[in-house]
Amino acid sequence: MRVKLKIKILLSIILVLTVFSCSGNSFNKLSVENPEKLIQMQDSLLNNNVNNSKLLNALANSHNTIAKKYLKENQFVFALNHFKESSKFNENNLYSKYGVLISEGQILIQKGNKNGIWDAIEKYSKAATLYPNEGEPYYLIGVAYTKLSDKDFDLILESFEKALSLNLDDDLKLKVDKRYNRVKSRKKNLDNFWK
Repeated sequence: MRVKLKIKILLSIILVLTVFSCSGNSFNKLSVENPEKLIQMQDSLLNNNVNNSKLLNALANSHNTIAKKYLKENQFVFALNHFKESSKFNENNLYSKYGVLISEGQILIQKGNKNGIWDAIEKYSKAATLYPNEGEPYYLIGVAYTKLSDKDFDLILESFEKALSLNLDDDLKLKVDKRYNRVKSRKKNLDNFWK
């Protein structure tokens, strides 16, 4: 019974390799449609296609896609591992580098110590240089400043304003806007208190 299962698996791998070797676009298609499946077959595919740039890029994209999912689920260690794996397949992939910095920053924020939060701000700043039109790093910088001192209104507001002036997906834009208005209201209340 086990021999039959091993033969079926081996034949499946051979079939997949045959199909994929006929068209490099299939790697890319699978990386978009089913990145988990491509990663499951990663070792087998690499054994026969170690220098296939289309395969390597598809694997990098698959790892990035999965890492992005983990980021959204706040599973930063898993996200970091996938971004690092992606970098192995394509060391020039900016999104992998960006993801590593964001994930490392989030891990430092979770630890909560003051020096780690400063290090996280540095990582977010580096991420912002990779994608200067993205607002996410500035939002995360604002959140980090909030964790350092929720009364340092100018730095926090400046970070959130910068984030809002750049590209944000709709969900994140709502989050940033809500936090920005909350901090602005707190600043106004504190200013009025001291008048």
